[in-house]
Amino acid sequence: MKAALGLTLVVTGVYLLTASGHLDGQDQEYYFRMARSLAREGTFSIEPLVYKNTEIAGARGRDGHFYPQYAPGLPVALSPLVMLANSVPRANSNFAPHYAWLHQSDSDVIARIFVSYFDVPVTALSVGLLVLFLMRLGYSSSVAVCVSTTFALSTFAWAQSRIVNPEPLQICLVLAAALLVLRASTKELLIAGCALGFAVLVKITSVLALPMLLLLRGPADLPVWRRPARAVAIIAPVIGALVIYAAYNYSRFGSLIATGYNVSPAAAELTGNTIGNPLTGIYGLLFSFGRGIVWYAPPVIAGAIGAVRFYRDKQPLAVAFALFVGLWIAFYSFYKAWDSGWGWGPRYLLPVLPFMLAPAGAILARRPDRVAFAALAVIGFLIQIPGALVDFMASGRAGMTLFGQTAGEHTPEAFVAWRNFHLAGSEIVRHSALVWHGQVDLAWRTFRGTDLPKITFALVALFIASGISLLISTAITPQSLEPPPHSPRKE
Repeated sequence: MKAALGLTLVVTGVYLLTASGHLDGQDQEYYFRMARSLAREGTFSIEPLVYKNTEIAGARGRDGHFYPQYAPGLPVALSPLVMLANSVPRANSNFAPHYAWLHQSDSDVIARIFVSYFDVPVTALSVGLLVLFLMRLGYSSSVAVCVSTTFALSTFAWAQSRIVNPEPLQICLVLAAALLVLRASTKELLIAGCALGFAVLVKITSVLALPMLLLLRGPADLPVWRRPARAVAIIAPVIGALVIYAAYNYSRFGSLIATGYNVSPAAAELTGNTIGNPLTGIYGLLFSFGRGIVWYAPPVIAGAIGAVRFYRDKQPLAVAFALFVGLWIAFYSFYKAWDSGWGWGPRYLLPVLPFMLAPAGAILARRPDRVAFAALAVIGFLIQIPGALVDFMASGRAGMTLFGQTAGEHTPEAFVAWRNFHLAGSEIVRHSALVWHGQVDLAWRTFRGTDLPKITFALVALFIASGISLLISTAITPQSLEPPPHSPRKE
């Protein structure tokens, strides 16, 4: 537990240091507006964004108000931050002049800043949960910390902590559910089901984790699905979440399945919310210059190398993880917008990233393998630095300018193909160019002249110093290993 808490604190400090302190882009704007509307007026309806005289990313409900297409879970989680921001209204006059991004009034600026930090502690907590999860699999605390640190700082999880999207909360909830299932008491299985149920309300694709959870084994060496009462403890909350989702849809649009997506064929084509070529999607998610996971999270290569040994040592777990990762990638490969739009890395793969990295722990016993893993971790860390320092929307705009100057065909489809599959269009290249020219995006720089830099550096120092002390304490007095969940306890 000390190792997990220590690493969580250190990562929180690092993420705070590179936080953006603002919201940018359609998705973040809508999530904020939903959270603000929920906190202040008790409704999910908002004032929509308009593009070419068309209200985008949602539809008018049966009451005539506009409702976004997004799920309710993340706005619900964000709304307390809006309420908290409402208690410090006097600070707006200090921060508003520095806030250059979209905002409807100066009174919203503090709330936007508060909300922009949401995924910092959420992603850091996921790192801590991953430490506990890997230790529960039978790895030593040092191996668990090593792999989890790599996840935190050598993959696109770092840059995603700067952006308000549902995937960081998804990964936190799915990891929590998986950890609780491995502990295997009926009460903990029920809590695991509730965690997965809330993940479904954050984004409905979370339901794809259910088969994995049912295949996991606790200390009794039986998969959850073989014990009906325990399986029901997980499944019932998920069904409840789906019922809530359906009620959410009905309350807005008068239909259990209407979400606000694809209200017209033209809108579906514009946003990419249609079926695409799965071969393009698989290649793009795994290997493309613009979104390929091997470029934005090089340590997954170590996970792939360790998969054989992981399967040999922990076959039931390996099958469960492979099923989850396979289902997830297959689902998104059929989605025309598999690239997730403007951003850093294959955002849609973030929830399965820990399960792709977990087998890497199996190869850290041999020195040559440790050297190779360390090399991949260092490469991954260096790649993440521009992603953690630059506004992804500024990179996107710079990319559009470059594309307009160099491309022969100037269409949205051609730009997406250039961004995803050409090295010059890669976010890694464009973010690096912006860093080279000094265009970094850090909250403590943006809001200099306010109290935010002092608060940031004080918290960073406190979190990192506390975390390192806990990690040192763990190294001096190693924690005992727990038996792997697929191995019966010996009396």
